[in-house]
Amino acid sequence: MTMRAQPGGQEQPFISNTVVDSTIEYLVQVGVLHGDLNLSVRVAAPPGVSPLAEAERRLAASLLYQWRAEADAWHMNDPWPMPVQWRTWSERTPSSAAPPPGPVWADTGGGRTMADALLHLENRRLVVLGSAGSGKTVFTVLLALELLARRLGESPEPAPDRPGSPIPLMLSLESWDTRRATLDDWLEERLRRDHPGLPFVDGEHPARLLVRQRRVLPVLDGLDELPHHRRAEVCAALASGLGGIAHASGGPLLRGSGAVLVSRTEEYRLLLVEGHGLPGATTVESRPLPPLEAADYLAEVAENSGRSDDWRPLVLALRRRPDRFPAARALTSPLMVWLTREAYARRPADPAELVSPGAFRSPEEVETHLLDRIVHAAFPALPSHPDRRYRPRTWNPDRARGWLSYLARLMTRRGEGELAWWRLSSTPLVRALALPALLGVGVLVSFAVSAATPGLAPGPFRSELSVTAPLLGGVTYALVGRTMTQHWYGHPLGEPRRTADPFRFLAALRSVERHSRVGPALRLVVLLAGPALVVGLLAMYFLGGHDHALLLFSVGVVLPAVTMIVLAAPADVVDAATPAGLLRDERRALVTTVTVVAPMIGLGTTLFWRTGQGTSNGIGPGITTWIGASVTLFLLSPWSRWLLARTSLALVGRVPWPLMRFLEDARAAGLLQRAGGSYRFRHRRLQEHLAAGARPRPHGAPPPASTRPSPPRPPARQPLLHPPARPPARSGDGPGGVLLFGPPAFSVEDSPGVFRVQGRSRRLPMFHWTLIGTFTAVMAIRMSVTGRLQEAGTWAALLLWPALGVLVTVVGLLLPARRMELELTAEGVRSSVGRRRSRHAWRHVEDIAVRRVVAHGQDAHFYALQVRPTPDAPRVGPRFRLDGGWAMVFPLGLTTAIDPPLAAALTRFAGPRWRQGARTGTD
Repeated sequence: MTMRAQPGGQEQPFISNTVVDSTIEYLVQVGVLHGDLNLSVRVAAPPGVSPLAEAERRLAASLLYQWRAEADAWHMNDPWPMPVQWRTWSERTPSSAAPPPGPVWADTGGGRTMADALLHLENRRLVVLGSAGSGKTVFTVLLALELLARRLGESPEPAPDRPGSPIPLMLSLESWDTRRATLDDWLEERLRRDHPGLPFVDGEHPARLLVRQRRVLPVLDGLDELPHHRRAEVCAALASGLGGIAHASGGPLLRGSGAVLVSRTEEYRLLLVEGHGLPGATTVESRPLPPLEAADYLAEVAENSGRSDDWRPLVLALRRRPDRFPAARALTSPLMVWLTREAYARRPADPAELVSPGAFRSPEEVETHLLDRIVHAAFPALPSHPDRRYRPRTWNPDRARGWLSYLARLMTRRGEGELAWWRLSSTPLVRALALPALLGVGVLVSFAVSAATPGLAPGPFRSELSVTAPLLGGVTYALVGRTMTQHWYGHPLGEPRRTADPFRFLAALRSVERHSRVGPALRLVVLLAGPALVVGLLAMYFLGGHDHALLLFSVGVVLPAVTMIVLAAPADVVDAATPAGLLRDERRALVTTVTVVAPMIGLGTTLFWRTGQGTSNGIGPGITTWIGASVTLFLLSPWSRWLLARTSLALVGRVPWPLMRFLEDARAAGLLQRAGGSYRFRHRRLQEHLAAGARPRPHGAPPPASTRPSPPRPPARQPLLHPPARPPARSGDGPGGVLLFGPPAFSVEDSPGVFRVQGRSRRLPMFHWTLIGTFTAVMAIRMSVTGRLQEAGTWAALLLWPALGVLVTVVGLLLPARRMELELTAEGVRSSVGRRRSRHAWRHVEDIAVRRVVAHGQDAHFYALQVRPTPDAPRVGPRFRLDGGWAMVFPLGLTTAIDPPLAAALTRFAGPRWRQGARTGTD
């Protein structure tokens, strides 16, 4: 801003005052003014919001809306949050003694103090401890809501001294496989999966920048739900991923990342005794809820519901004589207070029965009684109010309890804390019905093809061949497109997808380029050269090439594959994924793919038959190919497996037919909570109770056998180089192959300076037998139904496909055996598998271990010796690169067990890098 006085004469000087880059509230200019006064103000435009800041804002807004909805469903602020005190907990407390109560660190019912306390911690690392039902989940949700509100400027509280409140990201540790991904990789994967529509930064999803620049705060629950041997692994991986501990003289550049870790007290105390834990963290523990606090809370609930008279006996007992009633001791747990509120929220339920003389003999009986009533209270027989925004259905409480009990037992047997709809297909019942269902679909498809293409070719042999050949072609072309799409985006085959709107073609193309996991050169080739190749091939045909295979390859293979990649582009949506939303998006993606890609494949076959086979009408083979491609795309989709799981489980009464609606109603009732695209029980105690069949057990007794993690069993002994069930996927060996090792085929050289294993392996191709066996079984069933098994030509067509399978297998056996070598020296490790060689110097290796081979998110179901290179190590070749920053060195076998000579050589040459006994390759 410049203020300038115009002089009245030549002898009078200018009077000016210039202020640059400042904020002025008052400006006083003193002097004698002659002439005019000119005032000019130049307001600089506010700096634009950076793309990363916009991504942070939209992520925080999405999470805030999500967790506000969860808090409303759980009545966390109705009438107010339960006043649970959290006191500091000493890590040096011996395991045999109870920790002395420290000063009050935070109070969930005493104002906005949790975020202040966390943000003023030097490392922003917090461990939240407590017994079952002590309010740990409520604490983390309220903490996340306050941090998000501050981030978006919705909190009236002043900003902390240290700027930059992080965005809390609440995750379950059960979904983190430390053997496959580091902490940063896991957080990036969850951000990409749950929030694919965040604004891109420099052409990429902002997940990597948000994690690497420490813009997110992981809030990790479920440590105590992991098996004992995995808890130590997770703590070690978490400490390594968070980085160093801040010291008074370290400065902000040396400070590591923050985190909030939630666990039960005893499990975390055992980890500390064994030397594990979260370094540099402040540990707090919940204190029991005093009877007076519980009484005041329930009194306010009663007054708001208009049932003060019904609640008065319980409230008075808690205030005046809490020692006389077992219910008073049970209600020191926030979970039990919440269960009491929900179980007796409606008449005729009478809360006075909790303090009736002789009704309960111990607090454990009160807890069991409340857990037994919660499902009936959550699903009342009366219909909900018509003015509710979300009206749950009326469910039979007894049947609802049975459904929830089955799901709880299923999760407990698997050792999982999350219920994902796409994983229900792995239950034993669904797996047993998968093959009959596949054969049934195949028979129906074969009859549909025969009905749609009558009289396609004369004679039984040619008729069967003319039907099965196009059908098999459709299956093959669909598999090619699905495989290309899977490698393009890097998502597993069974994971659900959130796809872009196909009618917004340009937006879908941008999403294809942004979300691609392949290199820029390959992206350019596919997106530009793919359509150009189709046009070029068609031009070659029409301009005189007349090679009919050009039509089939361009229209039936290349064009459908490129189109499928475009249609499978992830959606640019900001909201977090929900289970129902994921299912809806997957169904839409399946319908779009079947109605667009499959007809293209059929069109290519039609053109091929009309122009190259001398057939006047190629519609029949085209329809057959279209049906084969459509069925293949349908069977490969997660939605088809979900449909089979839901149908089979509902037929036997394990789950209701509208399963997703039931789960959403259970969430609205406060029994479940959403965790991204999956559900989980709100309290682990409730899951354990339902999984145990609601059978009361004495307090302190061990949980049922189904809930206790079985002790790890030592792996079976095996030879030094046991054949893996499948070869390394990244090494060019297609899925389904087997390596055969003869006992004299390998030699071992063990000397003080070198350890070397040499030999040859032969590959037995097996991948094609699944497809051939299915086709043969479907044809045999159809022929037996139609009574054509007596015809010689029919048997010839039936045996043709197994004969082709045997031919492929024999050709594979005749191929030259591959040379394999592993060498360990003081300088490093070297290996060769066929023509592919790798070398790693020990100075560039952080860890070496036997791990399960996982590439592109797919488990290869065998183990290999792997290394984790240092950041300054040379780039690992793509054929040896695995997930989680690991690189494959040498395939070993089906388990983690190796012979003592190899283990001794690794200890001698690799030193502390060798992670023997870390169980990094076990399930």
